Amino acid sequence: MAPGMRMYFMGLTKVEKKRLETEVISNEARLKLTRLIRSRSDTSTSDTNVNLINRNRYINVARSVLGMPIYRLEPDDWGIYMNEEWGWHFAETELVMRRPDTAQLVETLADFLQQGMLNVSSVNGILAADNASVRFEVSGMDDNISIRFLSDSEIEEEADEPQHPNIRVLTVRMESAFEQKDYAGVLHASATIFETLAKLTFNNPSVENQTLAGMFEGYRKRSELPEPLLDYILETYKRRNVEPLAGHGATALPTIDLKTATVLIEVTKMCVRLERQLAKQEITTVQTSHPAQSPQKSGAGTAQPAKMQAAKKSPVAK
Repeated sequence: MAPGMRMYFMGLTKVEKKRLETEVISNEARLKLTRLIRSRSDTSTSDTNVNLINRNRYINVARSVLGMPIYRLEPDDWGIYMNEEWGWHFAETELVMRRPDTAQLVETLADFLQQGMLNVSSVNGILAADNASVRFEVSGMDDNISIRFLSDSEIEEEADEPQHPNIRVLTVRMESAFEQKDYAGVLHASATIFETLAKLTFNNPSVENQTLAGMFEGYRKRSELPEPLLDYILETYKRRNVEPLAGHGATALPTIDLKTATVLIEVTKMCVRLERQLAKQEITTVQTSHPAQSPQKSGAGTAQPAKMQAAKKSPVAK
């Protein structure tokens, strides 16, 4: 491929997926993306069946990225879709942006953009407001989609107002401090990551100006992490406030050593990944029941709400 040319989006590379492990896309940003999908789905006022077909397409593209069964939409004998069909699609639409981890979310968005199902500037605007490090670019006569990672300085320059940097940026700072043998700096970055993670989990503007200690009990109630890890997070934050050169200037030398800093880095990254993974499991437990395969449909990998096997009914009046 000639220099500068970009091909049709074929998925993230292993390096890109690795880089996104500590990237956190907030629930607020995911909700805004969901609103985009709703608005792009409900495009017809004269034929509501078109709107259902649109939703089905978004759902299936997202399920393909996650390796989930594809739902094949079929009307009844009169060309009408059942009430259960509409209900299932409404519920699944709300999970399209909530269900995936960050890498899966980026791939799903890239597929939507490549298919012309969403607008690049709208999606990038939401990511920028969320202080994310990834952006989508379009190039060539075929409008091929690619992703680009912003540098730390680019992210900071984009921000309209002071805000917590994304966890990925803080992780880079933590690892950089470790490489420079600045173990107090590792502690400082780790504590800031935990504070940012707590505010993202809390998902309430009222805590933006609070310290981790001030909002920790509220975070504890909302977090999916085990109690020992939550205790570790709080102790790390408290230690940052008293450790020389970690939270304030001091003439004494730091007491944190190489071994402690090494453990701190790994536990910090694990907590970020685990919080998101456990939240995904929580979503799975409250989502609509997994669709059962209809005996009237053949072929693996297709799915259908269980009630579709019931007698045909008229759709909800639109």
